[in-house]
Amino acid sequence: MSVNGEGTNGEPADRQGQGGAPSGGRAPDQPPVVVMPHRPWVAPAIACLVAAIVLLFLLIPGVLRYPAALTPEPAAFTPSPSAQAETNRALEERIASLRRLADARVCVAPDGYHLPDGPAAAEVQPQDRAALPALPPDQTRVPPQSVPENRPFAGSLLDLLDQATVLVLQTNAAGEVQGSGTGFFVAPGRVLTNRHVTAGDAGRKIHVVSRATGVATAQILAESADGEPGSPDFALLGVPDGTGANPPVPLSFAPPAERLVNVITAGYPGMVLDTDERFQQLLRGEQTELPTAAVTEGVVTAVQSGAGAGMVLHTAQITPGNSGGPLVDRCGRVLGINTFIQAREEGRMNYALAAADASRFLAANNVTVRDATGACTPSSGTPAPASAATPATGAPGAGRPAAPQPE
Repeated sequence: MSVNGEGTNGEPADRQGQGGAPSGGRAPDQPPVVVMPHRPWVAPAIACLVAAIVLLFLLIPGVLRYPAALTPEPAAFTPSPSAQAETNRALEERIASLRRLADARVCVAPDGYHLPDGPAAAEVQPQDRAALPALPPDQTRVPPQSVPENRPFAGSLLDLLDQATVLVLQTNAAGEVQGSGTGFFVAPGRVLTNRHVTAGDAGRKIHVVSRATGVATAQILAESADGEPGSPDFALLGVPDGTGANPPVPLSFAPPAERLVNVITAGYPGMVLDTDERFQQLLRGEQTELPTAAVTEGVVTAVQSGAGAGMVLHTAQITPGNSGGPLVDRCGRVLGINTFIQAREEGRMNYALAAADASRFLAANNVTVRDATGACTPSSGTPAPASAATPATGAPGAGRPAAPQPE
């Protein structure tokens, strides 16, 4: 019961409720509720702090340096057997080429030849060889044994080559020039050249141009079986024998070539004819003056056996158009017939078919050439008059024809 609004215990009536619990209060066994103040700026501040730390770290020198790219180790290369064999072959060819070049070295000293320094160095006196340095061809008198006895010649080596060497032209049925080469007289009315110079279509014509005969149509009298490099590559032409003031003089054939012998080539290379006005006039039908043969000189570097024919390797420059021309010594005697060249990255070599094989080809076709004997001993000075030219002692008046041999 309450008196004047007070409860039985003297508490105010409004603080008592049903069940004896204070009105609007909490249960005695619940913890107090703490209300935190509201701060919305805390999360952005923490994010900014983290970003600042990261930026400071990136500013440290070297942190942004890119690492070097890793290079993978190359895989081990194992050449195939065929590739190794090809490499070995190339090395062998290179060694052989260097040996040929070493064989071609010419050392001149007042007291003779000297080999390069080394264990095998020794003095070598020139024997059966033309003296080096040689005289110019226009100052070298041709010895009597260089020409047939019935054709005495008084002049220089250059004069002899001009009289004996001819330009060989091949034309088609329309008269257009299809190719050119070189040849030389081996007997009256007989010119020797390469088969590949005269080979062609059935309707072709062969013409010979020389100082002695002018321009003449030639007849192919005989040819080798084929014209592959290293094999017999010969053709025999029949032409009118000049009867003018300077008849053609057949060349004689020298003994087999030896290394270091001085040689000269005569011929009509295409690259020379292209710039020769006299040749251009000839093509236009103007025969006022005929082109002259180009000459080069060198030495024999090696003598080899080819596919059925001997080969003389030499350093006298030849190019397309020299095919069929003579390779002669300083006495004007034929050592070979220029036929082909071989060019590689390490150098080039000039090849002439040996005169002995040409002599056998001619003998098989009833042409006898004069085989000169002995060493070449050219002389200088004023050429002797024609009446003073006499046959060489020990040399037969006519050549000895060799027995025909299969080609």
